Amino acid sequence: MAWKIIDRILLPAAFFLIAFVAALTLWQLLIDHRRAEIQGVTNEQVSFVRSKLESELRARILPLERLAERGSDQAAADNHKIESDASLVMSAYPAYQAIEWVDPTFRVRWVTPLSGNQREPGSDLSSDERQRDALIAAEKTGNTIASRPVNLPQGGQGLLVCVPVYSQRRVAGFLVGVFRYQELIPSILHDVAQGYWVSLYDGQEEIYGTDAKLTPQDGEWVQMADVNFQQLTWRAWVWPQPATRSYTLSLLPRGAFLGGILMAGLLAFTVYMAETARLHAREVVASNRELKKEIAVREQAEQALREAQKMEAVGRLAGGVAHDFNNLLMVIRGHAALSLNRVGSDGALRRELNEILKSTDRASSLTRRLLAFSRKQVLQLRVLDLNTLVTQVKELLPPVLGEDIQLFLELDPEAGRVKADAAQMEQVIMNLVFNARDAMPEGGELTIQTAHTELDEAWAQRHAGAQTGPHVMLAVHDTGRGMDEDVLTHIFEPFFTTKDRTKGTGLGLATVYGTVRQSGGCITVSSKVGEGTVFQIFLPRVKDPVELIEIPLAAPQPTRGAETILVVEDDDAVRRMTREFLKIKGYTVMEARGAANAIQIMEERNEEIDLVLTDVLMPGMKGRELVERLTQIRPNIKVLYMSAYTEDAAINIGVLNPGTEFIEKPFGPDDLANKIREVLARTSTLRG
Repeated sequence: MAWKIIDRILLPAAFFLIAFVAALTLWQLLIDHRRAEIQGVTNEQVSFVRSKLESELRARILPLERLAERGSDQAAADNHKIESDASLVMSAYPAYQAIEWVDPTFRVRWVTPLSGNQREPGSDLSSDERQRDALIAAEKTGNTIASRPVNLPQGGQGLLVCVPVYSQRRVAGFLVGVFRYQELIPSILHDVAQGYWVSLYDGQEEIYGTDAKLTPQDGEWVQMADVNFQQLTWRAWVWPQPATRSYTLSLLPRGAFLGGILMAGLLAFTVYMAETARLHAREVVASNRELKKEIAVREQAEQALREAQKMEAVGRLAGGVAHDFNNLLMVIRGHAALSLNRVGSDGALRRELNEILKSTDRASSLTRRLLAFSRKQVLQLRVLDLNTLVTQVKELLPPVLGEDIQLFLELDPEAGRVKADAAQMEQVIMNLVFNARDAMPEGGELTIQTAHTELDEAWAQRHAGAQTGPHVMLAVHDTGRGMDEDVLTHIFEPFFTTKDRTKGTGLGLATVYGTVRQSGGCITVSSKVGEGTVFQIFLPRVKDPVELIEIPLAAPQPTRGAETILVVEDDDAVRRMTREFLKIKGYTVMEARGAANAIQIMEERNEEIDLVLTDVLMPGMKGRELVERLTQIRPNIKVLYMSAYTEDAAINIGVLNPGTEFIEKPFGPDDLANKIREVLARTSTLRG
């Protein structure tokens, strides 16, 4: 029974003692560590007190030294300027009790202010040993001297800062600053060493203290440092206040240990959560940085897409307007041409009809420029060397530019070749040169440059229509007036111009834009007001050899015909005009208002139809679909397409196949007759 009791007591006691000793040991280690921390912080505090005192004391006497330097050339006891400057120093630096002028015989000549810890004018400082020693040392060394503690007239201790003033290399007197310890040192240390006692000693004499006496218990905490001020060396003592170190002296280690374990667990958990949050924050910052980059790239791409969509919408509008306008022009031009053939010798009427024809020709030219902007013009693409093209164009430029504009060519021999329409590219260069000339009314420099460049994916995303890969760059740079951001956003829009309406249509750069885009390239412009403008055209580089341009044969003269032609056109006015054109050329004409009517005519009539002249775009059934139906009825029928769209545009929108016979509206009687004779003369049948 006894052994059972002992066993039941000893085992829990052993575990308790082991745990208790472990807790006490751990707590003691924590206490020692905390004491070392306090000593380290105390050492930091005393170092801060030292640096604070040294820097602030030096700053307090610096105005006095500057005042002495100013008085070197005008030192005199009755110099009111120095006395006035001393008053300003006193007002700016309240730590001064007074500033005194002392002559070489150590007598006070004047004092500012007239109330405070100053001496009366005429006082003899040689009677005070410490003051006299400071003045003598300042005179011998020529440097600023701070005195040992002196008793001030109105009580308390302070120090004198003596600065010698020289005139013609001789001591003309001294500027003496009077400081009181009770105002000087507390103003420096009022926010320093919070939670610590601070005492300052000059030798064995305490010149500053915080009403705390150093006890034996404080001896292990105190830290000291020497403060050097001029020739003086003070000793600063710093030690923690009881509240700062009280918890390290606790006699309840077991309770503190349990609380410490709990706090350590909470602290570990808190630190863990804080570190986790910090890591998550880093990940979020990195993600945000990548997201910002992606957003910036997307914004650039969206801006480029918006610009491309805007230009595409304007291009479609321009193409649609040109299509309808071409139909109207054809009717107007046709009636004028027919009327011209029917009038006699009436000179006035013939002149008026000729003016109508000229106006329709100019209007047709305008629609072609609109079609160029909307990328619906016919381009004869050939492999060509841009350097050769620029060199050829250069010969035409001097009369255009005038004598006050200097032309420079910077052609890269390794620029490479491109596939484009030579005539249209010449027009592109001329349009850019004309704009550069207009931007330099007072003369300047015009540079045409070619170069080989590689466009990467990032660049292509920022510029609508651009492709990656090797390109040939054609740049036109002028030193003219430049353009602002608002003009740059509209520069390629049709009918937008900064010129007088009588000097430009606003279609020059729109035509350039459409031609470049239709050639598979892109164009950029950069400009600043007053710094000139740079247009850069990027065309895909090709490896094919340069193609020679064939000289076209002379067009055959219009001849009369006797064949039967089926005209399929949904526009009544255009259809009637086409019928008249064919009739005056001798053809037999059959008319159809649409595809269904044309099929019905072909099925019901047995007479020979030599050629079908059909519009490309009609309601219900396109021209190509109509021809496919007609060839099922009469396989060898010959076909000629007509449209206000160009052949290239019709092919691009999937209406016609390459090689299909085509005539562009508006056309005249002779143009239509020539094209029909050309189609009828072919031995093989061309089908859409």
